[in-house]
Amino acid sequence: MKNAGIAAKRYQQSKQQTKPEMVCDMIARAIRAGINADYFLADAWFATKHILKMTIEHSLVAVVRMKKNKMKYRIVEKGVNHLLCAKELYKQHVKGHWQTLNNVPYQSKSVVVELNLTSSDKEPAQWVKVKLLFVRSIDEAKQQASKHDWALFLTTDYQLEDEKILEVYALRWGLKFTSRKPNKNSVS
Repeated sequence: MKNAGIAAKRYQQSKQQTKPEMVCDMIARAIRAGINADYFLADAWFATKHILKMTIEHSLVAVVRMKKNKMKYRIVEKGVNHLLCAKELYKQHVKGHWQTLNNVPYQSKSVVVELNLTSSDKEPAQWVKVKLLFVRSIDEAKQQASKHDWALFLTTDYQLEDEKILEVYALRWGLKFTSRKPNKNSVS
């Protein structure tokens, strides 16, 4: 009957919380249960300021796909702060500056910016340094890149290499568990 109580509790919470809030609660419960991770991987739907803030609070490196929406990033140019959305950053800092990635059919350009993790003007700003990775695929048959189609990724580890960001993000559908305790039945 205990499991029914937990299920009922989770159901009631789901009616009162947004999906990003539920994700934050799930991550906190997993950490309390001793499930350790280095990264938080997510598609664009979960790439919110609230979730990014949670990853930093739990010492997780976020590697998420971002929407090309109106979220503003701060970049400093010649000592002046500019607030730009992803499309504006693309036009001003990425277009025409693509770099080929090693051993993959992609080109990339990364930009280190700051993101304010607060969602309202009533809270004090909480700027954190993040890395945005703009990526576009190369048509291997034509050896040419798409001019208009690009994806955007964000990581809270602004020193992470571009190739590593894509490598880690590609793991989002796989689970790898390692045991910290030796298994009595395992053969050495």
